[in-house]
Amino acid sequence: MKTLYISILISLSFGCVATSKIEPTFIKKNSTYAFFDEQISLTQAKDFSNLDTKTWSYEFELKSSEGKYEEVETCEALTEKIKNGYRAFIYSEQEVTNARKLTCETWRIMSKLTFSDVSYLRDFEHNLNLPKKMPPELSLIISKDDERNLAKANNWEEMSHVKKVEPLNKDQAIYYDNAGGIQSLTVMAKGDYNNDGIEDMVLYMINGVEGGSYGSTYGYVVTRLAADAPYTLIKQF
Repeated sequence: MKTLYISILISLSFGCVATSKIEPTFIKKNSTYAFFDEQISLTQAKDFSNLDTKTWSYEFELKSSEGKYEEVETCEALTEKIKNGYRAFIYSEQEVTNARKLTCETWRIMSKLTFSDVSYLRDFEHNLNLPKKMPPELSLIISKDDERNLAKANNWEEMSHVKKVEPLNKDQAIYYDNAGGIQSLTVMAKGDYNNDGIEDMVLYMINGVEGGSYGSTYGYVVTRLAADAPYTLIKQF
């Protein structure tokens, strides 16, 4: 018994005690109901892999620059057609097309999440301090001036000057800036995306302007490399 006690002390001293892996987590309310007949339960990364080729409940019409029409009914087909220059059949629906493509790409990224060894995301919370820690790429970019300022900014707050946060739940909140910008930020999933053992976070952003028609959607993969570190951008899509 004494020998066992000494062995445990030695293991603790050298940090050799195995720690449990951190399982990927996914938002409970996903957007599959907008694609399929009903919302699909997605609780594991492998569940998202099948969505790329799963047939939607209705076809989506696209148009090429040469005027050729095509109907797509899977994420795989939509991504391929857009890659080849196809756009929404009706110009006003291009924003919907972009959002649908982004959702498909988000599912692909979520399907790649694996177990993590360590996480520095445990204290994540939607509040006024978050924009000060997040990368500037999360900012609402509309003009050329915004693009130039982005290159010099250190964080989201420097660009957007968020004045109000309206949490909808622990995963989603709406951020209002002092220039009329409205951004809805959702944490879609957490898990190790780039296989470095550190837990990452998949974000989905919907941008709009108060009283205006502008709209855009973006996805991000971010992480923290230490408990007190700002968030680092791994991927924007």
